Amino acid sequence: MAATAAIAIAAPGTSPSQQIRSSSSPLSISDLPLTAYLAPSQGHFDEHGPLGKQGVVSSEVDLCSNVGADMLLAGGSAADAVISTALCVGSIDSFHSGIGGGGHILVRSGKGKVTHIDMRETMPAAGYVDIFVDHGANSSILGGLAVGVPGEIRGWEKLHEKYGKLPWKELFQPAITINKKGFKVPNQLATAIAESKAYVCDGSYFAESYCPNGTIAVEGQTITRPRYAKALTLIAERGPSAFYQGTLANSTISAVQSSGGIMTLEDLEGYQAIERTPVKVEFNGYQLYATSAPSSGAVVLSALQTLNQYDDRETAGYDLITHRLIEATKFGYGERTNYADPAYVKNVTRLQSEYLKVSRARAKRDLIKDNAVRAASVYDPSNSAILNDAGTSQIVAADASGLTITLTTTVNTYFGSKVMTDYGIILNNEMDDFSSPASTNSFGYAPSEANYVAGGKRPLSSIAALIAEDAQGNLKLATGSAGGSRIITAIIQNTYHVLQSGMDIQSALDQPRWHNQLSPDVTNLEWAAPADGISEAQAVGAKAWRGFSNSTADFLKSVGHNVTFVVPGSSTAQGLEYYHKQGLFYGGAEVRQIAAAAAAV
Repeated sequence: MAATAAIAIAAPGTSPSQQIRSSSSPLSISDLPLTAYLAPSQGHFDEHGPLGKQGVVSSEVDLCSNVGADMLLAGGSAADAVISTALCVGSIDSFHSGIGGGGHILVRSGKGKVTHIDMRETMPAAGYVDIFVDHGANSSILGGLAVGVPGEIRGWEKLHEKYGKLPWKELFQPAITINKKGFKVPNQLATAIAESKAYVCDGSYFAESYCPNGTIAVEGQTITRPRYAKALTLIAERGPSAFYQGTLANSTISAVQSSGGIMTLEDLEGYQAIERTPVKVEFNGYQLYATSAPSSGAVVLSALQTLNQYDDRETAGYDLITHRLIEATKFGYGERTNYADPAYVKNVTRLQSEYLKVSRARAKRDLIKDNAVRAASVYDPSNSAILNDAGTSQIVAADASGLTITLTTTVNTYFGSKVMTDYGIILNNEMDDFSSPASTNSFGYAPSEANYVAGGKRPLSSIAALIAEDAQGNLKLATGSAGGSRIITAIIQNTYHVLQSGMDIQSALDQPRWHNQLSPDVTNLEWAAPADGISEAQAVGAKAWRGFSNSTADFLKSVGHNVTFVVPGSSTAQGLEYYHKQGLFYGGAEVRQIAAAAAAV
């Protein structure tokens, strides 16, 4: 890299932006100021705004979006930006993401080719169909048996090899510094720590960071993660394989096996991220791409494809469109019970294709009644239980070349399996996303046989990253969401609002959301407090908020929906939009997350 200009760390309350942008020499990331002190959640201002011509990053932590934007300023690609942002998010909002987990990445190259990188965790080779039945219900949630082979680092490796511009080591430096020097606990992490007090204060490695001196860390308190900094340093210096072999791998296997797990060094060494063909449909003149099975992108596209068969979308009215979207989504959830890891279940790829045919979408449209809901068996004749997963972090990024990435990463429930290695790596409990025999739920639904456990298999996931292009093939939208099973409905609504209703991405993210996943057949509406027992205090957590109107709730009830009101925040999405004529990127950040922000350059 060319010679760089030195830039001092800015004092709190002063901006380094002018120093960065006035430099005549290319920058390396080591020259950039530590953005940990340049974000509202960290006690200071936000360095970057949401509009820019060179690129944009959006994540749930303002600091981390700034880290990604600084990578773009240093000459990095969107791939570099999204990896560095994810490293930062996994360091701070560690309760639901980090290198001990995995996820899915949807990538659009600068030339317009879209691909799906599957870095979903796998069941260790010794896993078998009745493993969680034999070991008891909690064994898929707590302890080493719940841990799947992490895929995060291998996924980033594949992404960086094809699309990265900066050296691998440089992507880790901001996160390493943040973990060493400390960061202020943001709102979401404070909530997770408080709700997990029994685990983070039990004298384990968790307590060192999250319960220092025997007292849980609270919002605004500065904490460090020196063990995690050491892990990141090893991976930065030795490359991706350092996670899967050697010191870190031995540490991971020791932690897993000492807490009842079956993972081996061979499981770690053998993990591979997989490049898959995305699913796609046309919606309102746009080409939509989404991640394929074992993720749930096809469920999102199925619902939108069904809505696309209505000719009166412009005139039908908000309440009726909402009802139709919910009904279309229920059909998508019914289809989802047949999805699983294509390597282990025949015909999954063929089924996705069939479910997304226009002829099938028309048939589903004809089954939807505008004045009533149908019996659950109409949407899902198999009467199978719907996966109810949890957790996740969402990041989107794009650069001036047109490279666009939407990444969803997770360790599943709060702090995953509650197993931490001696290098501070929090290990996932993604194996809870498998179905088990004889586990019929309280609503009478049978488990999905396609999603049964097998050694080496990847469990079904609600992750559903999406990218949309306009009729000329230009980038229009990239989005995704966190929130477990509510990921799907969040992306459906945000995409509809932008591509059909004409909202900008931030306005779309600001809208109240509904959720119905068929099992149970309940329609949740985000509501403005106070309503139905939801207090003003409970609604705190959104930056600005308005819920569904009484008239919409009453209409949905009148046509048969079982409406329940919920506080905002069960799904948390991010997104970006590209205005081709202006050559302008616009980042949208989740209004339900206090620290979320977009950072453009």
